[in-house]
Amino acid sequence: MSVSQNLPNLAIGYSLARLLKILAAGALMTLVSAAIALNWFQIKTLTPFQITVCYVGLALFGLVTLRTLWTLLFARAPVVFITRVGIRDTRIADDTIAWRSVREISVWQFRNQKIVVLKLDPLIADRFDGGFLKRIVSMMNKAVGAEGVLINPSGLTIDGETLLETCKQYWKAGRLAYSGRAAVVPEPVS
Repeated sequence: MSVSQNLPNLAIGYSLARLLKILAAGALMTLVSAAIALNWFQIKTLTPFQITVCYVGLALFGLVTLRTLWTLLFARAPVVFITRVGIRDTRIADDTIAWRSVREISVWQFRNQKIVVLKLDPLIADRFDGGFLKRIVSMMNKAVGAEGVLINPSGLTIDGETLLETCKQYWKAGRLAYSGRAAVVPEPVS
């Protein structure tokens, strides 16, 4: 029995405690942005630029807060699936990314948050570019040095370091199993 056959299929869902923290932070930032943008405290020294930034913050943090609330209320099923064959993050796409198409697994760190980055074969990577919004996000990620498919553990029951080590373990086992199968498969007789 190979190593890859001993690995269980993993299903990772949302963490109630982490989602509540994100919701509280989003609500606080939305409230602060609204207080400054709408000048609830009658501050005389606010510039038009500061007010504009606060309106943008109000919209951005408001959307994040609403999305987190929606996830908290309605997301009950797991969203990340790691198997011997590959990884699937339903927040990104419904397709499974096969381990044999992953060239490299790394981590991109922003402050104290670690995000797993999967560098894919170019032909496979095109399938995950998606629509207009996903392309914009992908270009922004490349600009800050995170090139590839990002698996973000924020709000999940797994942290970034554990997700990275799990992905590397399954990736190595999946590639080992695939290379072993390729050696066993006979070539067709012509």
